[in-house]
Amino acid sequence: MFLMILLGGAVAFFLIAMLLAASSSKKNTGSGNGRSGGQGKTGGSRSQGRGQAQAKRREEMRLPYRYADDMIFVHGESVWTGIALPTAIDEYLNAVELQAMAEAPARALLNLARGDRNVECHYRKVYRPITAQDWADQLNGVAWDPTENYKAYNLRKAEYQERIGAMRERNILLVKLGSMKRGAGGSGVLPGGDDPVEQAGVTRSVRGAADAAAAGATGVHDEYLSPELLAHWTQVAREVHESLESLGGSPLSREELVWLIRKPLHGDLAVPAEPLLGSRSWGPDQFDLVVDFSGENHKTHIVLHQYDEMTGERHTSYTTTLVAASWPTETRFRQSTAWARYAAQHVEFPVEIDLRFTLIPYLKFKDRAKKISGNLVDEMNDMANSGRAPSTQLAAQVTRAQNLLDDVDEHKMPGMEAQIRFTISAPDLAELERRRRVLEMQFKQDLKVTLLRPSRQQWRLLQSQLPGDAPRLPVAPYLRLQEVEQLGAGLPTAGTELGDNPEHRSGKQLGWVGNLVGWAGKTPVHYSLHVGPARNDGGGVAIVGASGGGKSSLALQKFYEESESGVRCLVIDPKTDFAQLCYYLAFGSQVNDPEFPLDAEAGLLGTQQSRFQPVNREFWDETEVVDLLKGQAGVLDPWVVARDVPSGRLLAETMLRGFLGDEDYQRVRLPVIEAMATVVGWYNSAIRQATEQGLSARDAERQVPRPTLWQVVDEVVRAYDNAVAGGDREAVKELKLAQMLLTELRTLPYARLAFAENPQTLSAMRKRRTVITLRGFQTPASSDPRSWNPAERLAATALMAVVELGSQMLDVGYEKNPVTGEVGLRPKALFVDEAYVVTATESGRDLMRRALKQGRSYLAVIVLITQQAIDLVQIEDSEARSGGANQIHTVFAFKQKSAQEASLVAPLLGRPESDTKVSNALQELRTGVCLQRDVDKRVGTVAVDLVFQEILAATDTNGTTRPGRQSVDPPLSVWDWTFMQEAAREDRSAETEAAAAR
Repeated sequence: MFLMILLGGAVAFFLIAMLLAASSSKKNTGSGNGRSGGQGKTGGSRSQGRGQAQAKRREEMRLPYRYADDMIFVHGESVWTGIALPTAIDEYLNAVELQAMAEAPARALLNLARGDRNVECHYRKVYRPITAQDWADQLNGVAWDPTENYKAYNLRKAEYQERIGAMRERNILLVKLGSMKRGAGGSGVLPGGDDPVEQAGVTRSVRGAADAAAAGATGVHDEYLSPELLAHWTQVAREVHESLESLGGSPLSREELVWLIRKPLHGDLAVPAEPLLGSRSWGPDQFDLVVDFSGENHKTHIVLHQYDEMTGERHTSYTTTLVAASWPTETRFRQSTAWARYAAQHVEFPVEIDLRFTLIPYLKFKDRAKKISGNLVDEMNDMANSGRAPSTQLAAQVTRAQNLLDDVDEHKMPGMEAQIRFTISAPDLAELERRRRVLEMQFKQDLKVTLLRPSRQQWRLLQSQLPGDAPRLPVAPYLRLQEVEQLGAGLPTAGTELGDNPEHRSGKQLGWVGNLVGWAGKTPVHYSLHVGPARNDGGGVAIVGASGGGKSSLALQKFYEESESGVRCLVIDPKTDFAQLCYYLAFGSQVNDPEFPLDAEAGLLGTQQSRFQPVNREFWDETEVVDLLKGQAGVLDPWVVARDVPSGRLLAETMLRGFLGDEDYQRVRLPVIEAMATVVGWYNSAIRQATEQGLSARDAERQVPRPTLWQVVDEVVRAYDNAVAGGDREAVKELKLAQMLLTELRTLPYARLAFAENPQTLSAMRKRRTVITLRGFQTPASSDPRSWNPAERLAATALMAVVELGSQMLDVGYEKNPVTGEVGLRPKALFVDEAYVVTATESGRDLMRRALKQGRSYLAVIVLITQQAIDLVQIEDSEARSGGANQIHTVFAFKQKSAQEASLVAPLLGRPESDTKVSNALQELRTGVCLQRDVDKRVGTVAVDLVFQEILAATDTNGTTRPGRQSVDPPLSVWDWTFMQEAAREDRSAETEAAAAR
């Protein structure tokens, strides 16, 4: 058997399929040419009759697609429209949300069955392989300034996804709008059969010898559908889409329709990536090939053959379709046994679903139910009258029929007649049979549903999967008459899709699909830091979890990816994990040398004064590691850090409160405020003098030194000395404690960062990566600032000042894109490790709220990495109470050690603290597995995938395993990096060889 489908047509496209069959005593096989099989000769009546018979046979067998655009398609005389339904993750929905999800399809479909005609619908759940190459090209295309290694990184990840067969679930709903044939009647969405029809003479005949020859070779006539007719049907389709708007779908594109036609004819083989139809205009008898295949129709399955156009190599797939033959007597809606969800998520191999159903208006549905009930009752009475006891099965059928009739009478709702089919494919017959047995067994055991494989009907069942009118099937006994709600009870749109999801508004795409970060079930999860702001969402990302759960590995992976893409990244790194990643990727195994940390602390790495030279010079040249505690005093002076002098004064108060603690600060607040006012007054006077001398305001600000905390302390000391000299006991009493506390304060380890007679600013951040480390930094043991000792207060306040500094360093103006040459805002990211130290205090939370809001305006994302979630919840809650949008657009929550900690994380995921399902899941997560809440507020489980052995080594923060993993230099080019799967296989092979040697 040979099938060829061709596209063409003067208006949009015209599709035809010809089936040339050759029979044999054992099986039907065949081969042919798409242009073969011309008309019979006209020299005699007999040959002419044969030609007419041949033409008639070919006409009956062809697939009559006549027209398609991005809203409708014509199949024979029928007009259809398609809707691509979004996949909704249901993993952590509560009972009320699940019920709403189950009821949504029925509520929408009931809008179609309000008239007096049946409405034919076709639901398809299929799996489309991710075109990873296109994804990588698009991701590299949106990067600001990608390195060559970044481009290779994404291309290699594309290869990785294709190797393991990454696919996305597609849920398609097709609705028959009606018929273009006058008087056809039948099903449709318009009441009274008022369908727009073809007018006489609209279909043009074949004229001319060339046209006749082409039509004879193809079986296709040059056809023209009037714009008026198409416009009428397009308007009908739009009205259908509006009535189904609550499903959140989008019109099925012509490209996806063609893919949907090709998919059943490829089995488990990849559908080749063809150019988008419509790339050129069609003229008379011009066609594009849609699908070209040969197949064998067997009793229990179909064998599909595809041929490589370049090599001629044949690829074969085996496919079979099963029908749901019986269901439990009573079916209660449960998430775990929803039939469509179960087939998608609980079967190890892809199971495609094909559901043909007819929506039946209320009165017709009631009449059908009444007849069925009456027939069953009559059968039961006949058995009783003949002395036979009715079977249990018949009694159950009578009860179900009566219950259905009662429901119809009570609710006066339309119904549906449906047949559910499941298609599986495999590379060989043995695997196909194994999958069939597994599917039948799982459905029987878990769902109490019996699946049967109809014999000698596989070809028609395969044809039935094609969009448009279905062939008549003799397996009608498996049709089910039921309420429309039963469709939603299967949760057909439930899936595992998470992560980046570009949004379309007013014809524009907002966002893109970012880097691969892991897997939600069988579905890849992609995420980029700036997709949230690109979709007008918040500029914050939270990565929370207990130590050892995997949060650092994810944060480090994102830091590497984003900085290599051209995002200017600044990291506040108290534990030096980020610095260690940079050291390993730049210097390789040299990081294990005992003297390496000494040169790192001295800032000598890569210089002539150091024997440690980078193995990746390009990476190191774009990296700066700053050890703040080893640097000059005064780099965190509030007037150095702040954007302007008034902001510096507010920050100075906040820092002094943090350094001294609330109690001591309140005791010295008055003399401190007075000293600040004096120092700021000096500055303002100097500014006025400079402007009076002819300087502009901007030049005056550049020339006049800003106030300093050192001056504030000096002023307090001077006021105390003057009070002592003047014998003012009251003033002495008031100032003594202040001068004593402040004088001592500016000598302490962390406080010295904020105090200097001539404070120095950090160098401008102009490299891809700047890591600010605080070696020896001791984070507070408690998240409650009331229990912090003086040293912990100093450390926390210093870290808060660093965050303020970091947010100001990212506030830069427009730059010229080195790739496009256009001027714009360069994307930036601030990573804050141990963020709970900052967010534990109200002043720290205020700082973070301010930084998050400001970040969105200059395209800066803040990544908060923390073990404590409660403070982030407070930030989100305060925004919600003030009527603002949430500032944290994405959350990754790793393992929590207790139920209490887990309950505090739940609100960050959009779930209540009392949600035991989420709480239990957070406590049971394995290392490297997290719960993600994405920009669309979807929540699901994600297994983080580092993909490369080199990234695994670079992100290892375990002091025991890190030296071993970092004992090998990473290859200079990502093209030479090793997939973790390959490394694991090599390790297993080595172990096997070693065992054999022993």
